[in-house]
Amino acid sequence: MAAPPKPGQQFVPIAKFRPAMRGFDCEVIVLETAMPTTTRDGQTIHTFLVADRSASIIMNIWGNDGKCIRNGDIIRIDGAEAKLFKGFMQLTTARFGKLRRVGEDTMLFKDQPNVSEVQWVTEEESRAMEPAEEGQC
Repeated sequence: MAAPPKPGQQFVPIAKFRPAMRGFDCEVIVLETAMPTTTRDGQTIHTFLVADRSASIIMNIWGNDGKCIRNGDIIRIDGAEAKLFKGFMQLTTARFGKLRRVGEDTMLFKDQPNVSEVQWVTEEESRAMEPAEEGQC
């Protein structure tokens, strides 16, 4: 069973995440674990597919924090961020965010929709895709 939240703590469901959201709290279960990757400057990135009652999303954890996370772990993030990478949303911890394991295998979840499969476009990109009306530039 997962540890109870702090009094007054509200978790934002994955389905409500929007690009550039920062500093929110969430609780997810790890569904899949990918092989860690290493950046050109030697940083390790651990990648997971995580879910809650509303949806699923790709979660990236930088450094050693992701080394001990396994499938079935329930993870609580205090100070999470939803970021776009190549137009697709991903979950990560904010610079001063805290990630901790609070349980395992006992959380209801939905693996669909996967919000990381939705491509987001900026307003400028959206306007550029709209057909110009006749007589206007």
